[in-house]
Amino acid sequence: MNKFNSADEAIDWLKQGKILLHPTEGVWGIGCDAFNATAVNKINALKQREASKSLIVLAPTIHDSLKYFKPLSEMQTNFLETIWPGHTTVIFESNSLTPIHIKASDNSIAMRVSDHKPIKELLAKFKSLMVSTSANISNQPTPITADEALEIFPEPDVALYDFENGSANKPSAIIDLKTMGYLRE
Repeated sequence: MNKFNSADEAIDWLKQGKILLHPTEGVWGIGCDAFNATAVNKINALKQREASKSLIVLAPTIHDSLKYFKPLSEMQTNFLETIWPGHTTVIFESNSLTPIHIKASDNSIAMRVSDHKPIKELLAKFKSLMVSTSANISNQPTPITADEALEIFPEPDVALYDFENGSANKPSAIIDLKTMGYLRE
C-alpha cells in the first residue's frame, strides 16, 4: 500500500488516474481526479455504489468552484464567501464546463471548498477538482481511522494521503443553493 506524506506524491498518483484515501474535516474520504471518468467509475465500483448517485467535488478555491456553476446571484456568491472554505457542501446547477460523469441526473453538482489544511495544500498544488466521497462500501459504516479505510480498499491502485482528519465528527453539511435549504445538517 502506498502512503504519501507530501502533496506532490499524492498529485502524481492522482494524475495517473489512481485513487486516494484522504482525510477531510470529519470522515475519511476516497477520491480521484474529477476529470478522469475511468477513475470516477473505479471509485463507484470499489464502493459498490450506483454510478447515478451524486458525488461531492472538492475545489481548491471559491473562484475555482464558480467556474463550474451556472451564474450565481450576488446573494448566493456572498453566502458562499461566508461558508467557504469550510465543512459545508453546496449543490447548484452545473454549467457546460462540468464533466458529465460528475453531474447529477438533474444537471447539478455538489461542491465544497475544504478548510482542512492537508486537503487545502493538496488542491492548491493540484490546481484541479477532486472527487471526494466517504471511504466506505455504499450503505455501510464510514471508517474512523486510516487503517480501517485501508482494510476496506486494499487495492493496488488505492493509496493513502497520510494525514489526520479534522475535528468534525460527521460528514459535511449539504445545502441546496437554489432554495438555501439544508439537505444534511
